[in-house]
Amino acid sequence: MNADGTHARFPRSGWITGGIRELALLIHRCTVPAWQVDDMADELARGVLEATALVDFGAGLGEVLGQEDDDKGQTRRMAMTVLADALVFHSALAEARLHLPAEGRAVKPPEDLRLRGRFSPSRLRDEWEAILEVNYWPIFHTARRILKRLPTTVAGEVLNVLWNTAEALIVHGVTRSHDLTGTIFQRLIADRKFLATFYTRPAAAALLTGLAMPMRQRDWSNADALAGQRIGDFACGTGTLLSSAYARLGLLHQVHGGNPVDLHPTMMKEGLVGLDVLPVAVHLTAAMLAGMYPQTPFDGECLLTMPYGRNAHGVNVGSLDLLEEQPTFEAMEAAAEKAGPMAAERVHGLPFKVAHGTFDIVIMNPPFKRATSHEGAHKNVPNPAFAAFEESAEGQRLISTRLKHLNRKGSGHGNAGLATHFVDLVHRKLKHSGKLALVLPLSALSGKAWEKVRALWRTKYTNITVVTIAGSGTHARSFSADTGMAECMIVADRKPPTGPHQATFVMLAEQSPDPLVGAQLATAITDAIVKGVEVLENGPHGATSIRIGNTHYGHAFNGNLPTSGPWWLAGIADPTLAQIAYQLAHGHLWIDGTDALPLPLVPIRDVGARGPIHRDINGINANGSIRGPFDKLPGCPPGTAYPTLWNHHTKRERRLVVEPDSHCSIRTVVGGKVPEPIRERAAKVWATAGRIHYNLDFQLNANSLAVAFTERPTIGGRAWPTVLFEDPRHEYAFALWCNSTLGLMLHWWSSNKSQAGRGTTTLTALPDFPTLDVRTLDDRQLAECEAAFNDLRARRFLPFNQLHEDPARTELDRRLLAIILGPPALTLEEPLQRLRLKLAHEPQIDGGKKSKVVFTKHGETTGPAKSRRDGPA
Repeated sequence: MNADGTHARFPRSGWITGGIRELALLIHRCTVPAWQVDDMADELARGVLEATALVDFGAGLGEVLGQEDDDKGQTRRMAMTVLADALVFHSALAEARLHLPAEGRAVKPPEDLRLRGRFSPSRLRDEWEAILEVNYWPIFHTARRILKRLPTTVAGEVLNVLWNTAEALIVHGVTRSHDLTGTIFQRLIADRKFLATFYTRPAAAALLTGLAMPMRQRDWSNADALAGQRIGDFACGTGTLLSSAYARLGLLHQVHGGNPVDLHPTMMKEGLVGLDVLPVAVHLTAAMLAGMYPQTPFDGECLLTMPYGRNAHGVNVGSLDLLEEQPTFEAMEAAAEKAGPMAAERVHGLPFKVAHGTFDIVIMNPPFKRATSHEGAHKNVPNPAFAAFEESAEGQRLISTRLKHLNRKGSGHGNAGLATHFVDLVHRKLKHSGKLALVLPLSALSGKAWEKVRALWRTKYTNITVVTIAGSGTHARSFSADTGMAECMIVADRKPPTGPHQATFVMLAEQSPDPLVGAQLATAITDAIVKGVEVLENGPHGATSIRIGNTHYGHAFNGNLPTSGPWWLAGIADPTLAQIAYQLAHGHLWIDGTDALPLPLVPIRDVGARGPIHRDINGINANGSIRGPFDKLPGCPPGTAYPTLWNHHTKRERRLVVEPDSHCSIRTVVGGKVPEPIRERAAKVWATAGRIHYNLDFQLNANSLAVAFTERPTIGGRAWPTVLFEDPRHEYAFALWCNSTLGLMLHWWSSNKSQAGRGTTTLTALPDFPTLDVRTLDDRQLAECEAAFNDLRARRFLPFNQLHEDPARTELDRRLLAIILGPPALTLEEPLQRLRLKLAHEPQIDGGKKSKVVFTKHGETTGPAKSRRDGPA
């Protein structure tokens, strides 16, 4: 049922097949619809904001939550969320009539602790103290400390507001929904700039846990085996993933005849590990896990706040301290202080509970923030990944040094971000045949800095499944809320492959709208894998459809993993495009409906040498010393000695030949003198000036050129580094190829597509991009390429996403392929136009752009975006 009372059929057509167990799981998923969870989240938000307004800034709540207090209200909102959560959980315990042995009675309902219609904060604190004697420490200890910090009058007013909210939520079934806490947490916590602890959507959590814990691949009835399971999340955030995994384990056990309540004490004490640097995150995780069976007490848990930053015991980096097989005594002491008096004794058992090689499943959505910031770094934020909790610049450097020590034998990489270090942590903690289930940035599949991680997966894991989304906007391609970047899921077994290194790549058409669809998609994907999916390398024949009933939700390929380099199958809507691009990258022009034609393709490094990175041109080192010998100045006056092509100016980059946009001058010292070392470095940089410049930051739905040509040798800057050739005639052929439909497709295929409508790369990754082997062209072909270039140099080219309606691009393709292939090129005009149409309408390339470029006699303007139903121009 929808929020407006109407009904929606699921699936839209056809029927879900399965037995009584599948039906039971489906019914459970339908208990609380997603729209109702959203309504409850809105209700809680209103109550939390109303209560926050009653609390003055400076109440000291930041100290309780282990973070800085702030005048924007974030810390107070977090504190009010903790109180509201404790009231709801308290009510659940009272409904379950939890027995308090020390008191010889059941838990009193919250409403019984009111005097004349108003809460008595001291009576509520006393009741929470009695509950703490049973357990539930992560939930009620923090809430008690918050209440104690507030003046009695304020505390009473806050509790009255929050109880009214909690009552409304309970009436609407909040105690039956494990999605609410995570939803409200991500909605209220606005400032995640540095910590980047983004919230996993409930639908994505259902998908990931379903893939990691498929129903048909193990015996879920064996209580003893399940009680021995170890499931961990070392950056648990709101607890969505860990609680989803635990909920699925319990449900699968139940539908196979078991009683999950019997597993609860053991799972809470030994089986579930949730760690985070935020006390409020640990609180929420504990509430979600303990709330599965609130009537069942447990003796201890491993839900702990990990120390982060400088403290009296040294420097810590949160859960990443556990990269060491035996954490230091100092780290454990710091963790004990963060844990508080009732949990500190359990901290010293942490090394045993999180020992290497002991986890059956690690499920995580780790922080993505990078530890490097070459451009625009604030003077007090040299390492953005370590700038949480108002850490000083010196503290950030110490944390970075600590992490480098921990990573000395690992696969983490600072340019990729903290997520690579967490992947390394997961690998060390998993037992043989253990399962990893991760949400990661899409760059994990293509980024150069992720190469060691991909090598780890390729050689140490099997049954790899990669899931991406083929949406048209960046937010539509993520599994988390508000990351602003495309993401992927990786699920795999920690067991070296015995055969070919392969993976199954699943590309969903859109985000799952709710947990019901997410869980059913997991079943559809695992069933398809068991039956066998289409092989990427077989040619442009389409992929295996992922269906629920008769409704198509995406497609899947099996593909061989390369020995090095990117895993390109990510978020592609048209599966034949992936197959065509794969064949082209391997030297075969094979468009669906045609025969394969050989083309000489090699990595760019084989035909040309890349120029310097821009920081070696005008950079300044972190200590203030000179890195690059030049200052970059705006504009390029006539006769300048050092012209440069540095930034993007989209409208000036419609033609093959582009003018320099700036110039350089050699840096001087006091007195206007140029030191000889600077002069020598300037000469070396100028020796890399050339006429060919590659677009590193290609806005696919705005830029026209992958390669720009300058009339005279020019230094390549940040956006347009130089590619140098020994034979100047190769430059014309290279420029034509890279700006042809086939060259643009190879750029898209090889680039990082984390942001919608953008295909980026780095200077270190660029040499690996496949390109035409211009060395194989004879003198006649090279002369014809130069002639074609000169004939086309005055033509304006539309952006990549409009190449299907671009007569200049069509003419370039016709001329170039006739030179390379001869007569067979004549048979490709219609297939190439179909290929252009596919590329132009691919969501990764189109990016959901709402307008298109229209050329006029005097320049260009913008018009309405093309329809998805547009045909060839």
